[in-house]
Amino acid sequence: MKITVHGGTDMARALEGCQVPDACQELILDAPEARRFTNCLLNSPLNCRVRVTETTLPEVSYAGLFSMCRNLSHQPFVEMRKCVNMAAMFKGCESARFNLFAFRDTANVRDMRQCLWGCTSISGIGLSSWDFSGLASRDAMRNFAGRTTFRTMFYDALIESLHDQAALSTLPTPMDAVNFGNARYSPSVATERQFLIDYGWEILDGGIESVELSPIEKAFSQSVDSRLEAMSFPGDIDLSPVCTSARGGILISPSHLLYVKHYRPTPGQYVSFWKGERAIVDRVTAGDWDIAVASLRDPVSIRPALVFSNDWKRQMPSLAGPPSQYPSGQSPPCVWFTGRNQVRISDLMYADDSPPVSRIKASVDPLRAAYGGNAVAGDSGSPVCCVYGDRLVVAFALMDSMGNGIFTGSVREWLDEVTQGMVQELVAA
Repeated sequence: MKITVHGGTDMARALEGCQVPDACQELILDAPEARRFTNCLLNSPLNCRVRVTETTLPEVSYAGLFSMCRNLSHQPFVEMRKCVNMAAMFKGCESARFNLFAFRDTANVRDMRQCLWGCTSISGIGLSSWDFSGLASRDAMRNFAGRTTFRTMFYDALIESLHDQAALSTLPTPMDAVNFGNARYSPSVATERQFLIDYGWEILDGGIESVELSPIEKAFSQSVDSRLEAMSFPGDIDLSPVCTSARGGILISPSHLLYVKHYRPTPGQYVSFWKGERAIVDRVTAGDWDIAVASLRDPVSIRPALVFSNDWKRQMPSLAGPPSQYPSGQSPPCVWFTGRNQVRISDLMYADDSPPVSRIKASVDPLRAAYGGNAVAGDSGSPVCCVYGDRLVVAFALMDSMGNGIFTGSVREWLDEVTQGMVQELVAA
């Protein structure tokens, strides 16, 4: 069911406390000649899609449009290019979990006070794409997101974006009491955050995210760095489970290979391994995410790569949600493999359960960076692995140009089901 409300030239508080039937999937506010939507849906218990017809006027205010809509969890559709006021637009939207990227056209917005205040569940995805150049006063960001918690990775991205805008002198300054609630920033962006403060922004947040490497994370680093320092890389790392044939892949049991779903092999296809062994794919099972497992017609004698255990968060506590980027230079290294069968090194950024994703980035360490070369992390057939001793530990099968992939520790139940419990997990000494 869709409900359309036709309005006039002023929609201020027009639907305050508005209740819609449970069957309503979309509420359309059709008031193209309205200049103000101030507190239009104030205190409404609605939880459906809301679509606002684009105004014909050059400027419009959406101040308080969804203020105190505590149940709203569907992303609204609002054209933002003509918006000049977002003050309290989502204030008190306690159930908001929608993407903020859709509201990125904020170059003309002059006031964002309390815009996300009290959005206790908002993810923060997309906030780093907002343009803050139009803010008109030093109070324009006061209490912007008080009582709100962003995941550290999203808050880091926002700090980096604000820093870039300030470095270009497009960010207005000074700015008082810019409150980001309980969001905690990682050490990797501490310099950028200080730059903002020196620039004239009074930043209020939850402080720095403490990152203490666990013994297993330190072991990952030692396994790679000690070989680099000895000028013996990859040295005696057992690369035999890595596929060198088209579409990549990596052996995770004597009879199973891990792939990304969108670039998986076909039944009957031959696969070749690092030391020349060959096998034939019998069938392929695709997962819900971008991941797939190929079963071999006959098992091979190669020692498989390990996968992360179900309790990976105990082994890697600094990655437990919300994920946090490691301090610069302390990221556990990951090795991955190009289409030319070259070994490359990148640094692990984070892993997470929801969604089950992990990500790598270019290393800042000179020794590791020397193995970055011109290769681009993003070849779908490039398995990404941590190294424990001489064993590869599959973090994920690479799936896109950003270096993202489905983390094996977060999909262990599915891997166990598909392989009938044949995968070998990492057990720390």
